[in-house]
Amino acid sequence: MLSSKTQAPAPIRNQVSCVNCSLDNICLPRGLSQAEINNISQVVKARKTLQRGDFIYREGDNFRGILAIKSGSAKLVANDSHGNEHILNILLPGELLGFDGLSAEKHGCAAIALETMSFCILPADNMEDLFKNMPSLTRELFRHTGEKMLEDKNQLVLSKRPAEERLAYFLISLSERLKRRGFSSSEFKLSLTRQEIGNHLGLALETVSRLLKKFQDDNLIVVQNRFIAIKDLAALRNMLLPLE
Repeated sequence: MLSSKTQAPAPIRNQVSCVNCSLDNICLPRGLSQAEINNISQVVKARKTLQRGDFIYREGDNFRGILAIKSGSAKLVANDSHGNEHILNILLPGELLGFDGLSAEKHGCAAIALETMSFCILPADNMEDLFKNMPSLTRELFRHTGEKMLEDKNQLVLSKRPAEERLAYFLISLSERLKRRGFSSSEFKLSLTRQEIGNHLGLALETVSRLLKKFQDDNLIVVQNRFIAIKDLAALRNMLLPLE
């Protein structure tokens, strides 16, 4: 369940530079010229480091801008009418969030740290001027939005697939996303609990635990607490059908 403690949004810290950021090839500056990156760096701000369970923003909070994960990971969650949490998405370094607040200027879901993390923010007050003067920035935001829509479509299709395929897809997707960020694609620590993985995939905790053990018994992976080592990526891929 979500924490009930009242938590104000993390205060703005000092300006942060996009120029030498190791995530510039996957984050918002991708596809921008050096001059445009310099311009963005003049307005992008850093936020304080958050810990697991801290809110980046809550459902209903005012839209403050587009955020980029700098380190760590986060989850997007929504609560149903009974107060049950549903994990909509998992975000890794270089990935953007906050789009749910663009239309109504209030966030339609909550974003919560899954581990020690930090993020940058492109403040809402600066976005209109940047879009007017920087068409390439608008294109990059459209690209990110399109990728998010494709992820949502895949997640919807995946929710109808067998449990084994859902978990295999989750591990493969996480491996590929980590690889694009320069991390190991074969050995990594899960920032989600098994309960959270099940929540995200629409599976019971017992099903997640059973399938992880099955994958390990089949020599596809090695599991040690939250650490995962992928031993046979090809075999995991063979479990998947096209998400069409």
